[in-house]
Amino acid sequence: MWELELDRVCDTPLQLQIFQYYYQAITRGNYVCGDMLPSIRKLAGKLQVARITVVLAYEKLVIGGYIKSRPGIGYQVVFDRQVKPVRHIPSYFKGPAPTRLLTAEVPGDLYSQPTSELYCRMSIPDPNAFPWASWRKWNNSPSCLKEQLVTRYHSPHGLLPLRQEIARYLHLSRSIEIRPENIIITNGVQEGLSLLSQLFVLKRTTSSHIPCHIVTESPCYSGAWHLFNYYGAQVTTLDVDKQGMCVSHLPERSTQLCYVTPSHQYPLGSQLSLSRRKTLLLWAQRVGAYVIEDDYDAVFSWGQKPLPPLKAMDSQDRVIYAGTFSKTLGPGIRLGYLVCPDAILPSVQNMKTLSNSGSNWLLQQFLAEFMHSQVFYTHLSKLTCEYEMRQNLLRKGLKRLFPEGQLWGHAAGLHLTLITSMTDDVIQRLRQRCLQAGVRFDTLRELENGSETTWRAGGHSSPIFFGFGNLNSQQLKKVLLVIEQQLLYLDQEHGSLY
Repeated sequence: MWELELDRVCDTPLQLQIFQYYYQAITRGNYVCGDMLPSIRKLAGKLQVARITVVLAYEKLVIGGYIKSRPGIGYQVVFDRQVKPVRHIPSYFKGPAPTRLLTAEVPGDLYSQPTSELYCRMSIPDPNAFPWASWRKWNNSPSCLKEQLVTRYHSPHGLLPLRQEIARYLHLSRSIEIRPENIIITNGVQEGLSLLSQLFVLKRTTSSHIPCHIVTESPCYSGAWHLFNYYGAQVTTLDVDKQGMCVSHLPERSTQLCYVTPSHQYPLGSQLSLSRRKTLLLWAQRVGAYVIEDDYDAVFSWGQKPLPPLKAMDSQDRVIYAGTFSKTLGPGIRLGYLVCPDAILPSVQNMKTLSNSGSNWLLQQFLAEFMHSQVFYTHLSKLTCEYEMRQNLLRKGLKRLFPEGQLWGHAAGLHLTLITSMTDDVIQRLRQRCLQAGVRFDTLRELENGSETTWRAGGHSSPIFFGFGNLNSQQLKKVLLVIEQQLLYLDQEHGSLY
């Protein structure tokens, strides 16, 4: 048996160290029933501690039923149920190795650690976008309903009041006529894509051994791309130009899904033209496909009447509309929604139920009341005015710095895409110098996921992405100033940049 040594540096009290030592010695059988422990005086002297320290440790052992005080004799062990350690059982045969899991790739642009740079990150709203005043007022008012929302299970598909408000909101803002029953509340758009991937891609692949065929844009949102590929879909990518996805190259073959971001293509920012929207819907009907319309930030549109969403043009119930509150309130609330066609509604509802039994009901109720009170629409109007001012500032600054460049994505959304004739190497040198000066922006190299191969094969110039939602006007002016300074430096060092 090892000797008791006290650690006088650690935070564990000395009396507790003594108790733990004798507890382990007794339960392991080093002390058996009838053995005597050292006297208080002797142990205190040996360990050089106060007698009360030993007394308190022994009292813990007495209370636990491990020892008993015998007046005039000392402390005797009474514990007679030795705890036997589990011994390693040698393997007599070698079985199969445990299942090895295929690790899914995750979007590199989905999350990044906060840094000190001014980061022109795409699709991030203003830090003050969440209506804290309305939340505090609502949250601080007592309500039996709130207690029930926290302590009861509710509809996995989403609270009916919120689905009713979303249906009204889509009618007013996007001219989409749908019933609340067709709406499913999700934990952001990403969960909606995951549910659809499980139903269309995973189920089809495992049941019929025929891969699900999906058409996407090139480049494509990483969150969708990685999901489709992980579940084993056969993905066809179509090039994107200034009018959106090149629908003239849509494959005339059986297709189950087509994933598009028509109102503000992610990440290039172009808008799918009206004629291409009509072509896409006719093609979906012809090949038997559903179209996933990811309308992630088109609620913010500038300068012109926005084109109707695919869902508003859909007369054959082929469009699955995906929306989110991440851009209007903040990604931290994790609330989005799917508008499902009648034919697939039960399947998606049941998969949502099996996945997590529903999204945060307390936040759903707050959002339902927030939208019903009309404060939500005032909130949107203020954000739209602020974002439009920032976009104009950034757009004018970039046009001044890059007079030969093209700006995509200025019709809607929270980021601009700059297309220049600069080479990749020059753009990366500019990016590194801006990083050293405290300004960060992304290029296609940082967003690469495999979907951009068709785009690159088309010989397009390298795009640069500038998000402006999370930066105020003063910060955007600093961004433009730093870029201007670094452009001058590179021009002097290397001559013409083009």
